[in-house]
Amino acid sequence: MNATELRAGLEARMERDADDILRFVQRMVQIPSENPSGDTTELTAFMGDWLSERGLDHAVIAPQPTMPNIVASFQGGEPGRHLVLNGHLDIFPAGDPSLWSDDPFSGAVRDGKLFGRGVIDMKAGTAASFLAYRYLHELRQHLPGKLTLTAVSDEETGGTWGTGYLMEHHPDVLGDCVLNGEPSTPWTIRFGEKGPVWLDMLVRSPGGHGAYTHLSRSAIQETAEIILKLEKLAEIEVNLPPDILTHVEDARAELDAALGVGATDVVKQVTVNIGIIQGGVKTNVIAADCRTGIDLRAPVGLSAQDLLGHFEAILAEHPNASYELFKSA
Repeated sequence: MNATELRAGLEARMERDADDILRFVQRMVQIPSENPSGDTTELTAFMGDWLSERGLDHAVIAPQPTMPNIVASFQGGEPGRHLVLNGHLDIFPAGDPSLWSDDPFSGAVRDGKLFGRGVIDMKAGTAASFLAYRYLHELRQHLPGKLTLTAVSDEETGGTWGTGYLMEHHPDVLGDCVLNGEPSTPWTIRFGEKGPVWLDMLVRSPGGHGAYTHLSRSAIQETAEIILKLEKLAEIEVNLPPDILTHVEDARAELDAALGVGATDVVKQVTVNIGIIQGGVKTNVIAADCRTGIDLRAPVGLSAQDLLGHFEAILAEHPNASYELFKSA
């Protein structure tokens, strides 16, 4: 059977299985796996059972009991390179359910679309990896090389107990190429990622009664000043390598169409996001402390370490401020 025949047969098989495929992704969406807390045990159990029911051997690796990972692998009928399929099981928190038009874990289908927290990022992509692994396993005698499936936890908080742990302690998951179904578009394949610099910043002051602001600065007000300076980091001049710049510009129309006008420009610059602010105890009390979660990202052409240096230069102007690099729990 040649490659064309294999492809045609696989496409026909997936068409026949369309309803089962939809139910599979729906069930994934209906199982909450928000991070925080990052508990993916119920979803991992479902995914593992799905593999077992189809005769697909796999291992569950759980260095942190509530954040297990699934690994499966098979060898093709001929020698060849090693492809790794990678997807994460944890998702962003759903937030206030009353703000949703449906239950965020309903898995509702309307007008040909599936709705729910985590559909895009990235249960649909992870489901695609499981489905690809299942169908290709059935054709393994016709395929060269090796295919490995990795479904991981802890992605939304740094990957310490997920992909990071597997790479450090299970080198057999490392291949010649990794294909990850993170949300992009049907028209683009992403081949790079910004360098994240996640920080927990703390500003402290003596604090005091809100009527006597001459005695102490507010930690919240000083934090606000720092944030305004951090916004300027987006103006750092970055020189993307010419070949990367060419690819980015070639994809401008598709990227802007999928993610909104300006998406291509954001790819090329430093981004600054203030994700969390926690400070103060009462309206009429000068805030003695303020904690801020900061997400900086360095594009190709600027190292994460250089970006951290720019951040540290800003903090040097504020002796009341300190920071720690983000570490997942």
